[in-house]
Amino acid sequence: MYNIFQIKISNEVSDYVNTNGNGHSGGEAKYPIYEAYMRLMHGRGDDYAAKFKDTDFQHFTKVCEVKKDGGLVDGDGEQWLVRDLEDVFAVLNGRYFDEDSNEDVVFDNHVSGFKMKTVTRKDGEVVTYRDMHSLSVGDIVQDVDSGSFHIVAGMGFKDITSQVIEAVQVA
Repeated sequence: MYNIFQIKISNEVSDYVNTNGNGHSGGEAKYPIYEAYMRLMHGRGDDYAAKFKDTDFQHFTKVCEVKKDGGLVDGDGEQWLVRDLEDVFAVLNGRYFDEDSNEDVVFDNHVSGFKMKTVTRKDGEVVTYRDMHSLSVGDIVQDVDSGSFHIVAGMGFKDITSQVIEAVQVA
């Protein structure tokens, strides 16, 4: 199984960023979670393992789990498995979404543990959605079997296991 962690920005932080007169830099100065969010998700360069600080993991929330075996069988009768980080990325980014049926049986069978959120838009429309985003740069994937943690980088994944373990031991 894989656990997925993302930084969740509260309405308070978002509202402050949009009203403080200094924008993102004002938000980063006041809220450590926003500074980590901007550095890890929007920073320049590709060395995400170096960008990740021991104190960053406290800002992440587990948003879902991805099972390696979701009980699916492919067209040849073989078990369909999520085998590695690239498969996790594919499942959480809609690679198997069928536009004709408007379904994603791979996602539905492999992904669980996410929360649903309901909001009312300004026009009165009520919308319910998964309270998580697609797997993106700066998100963390934990391989539960190996105990390893990887951050999604601009290209591929970077191992941050030692930094996360150190952060958890300090907390």
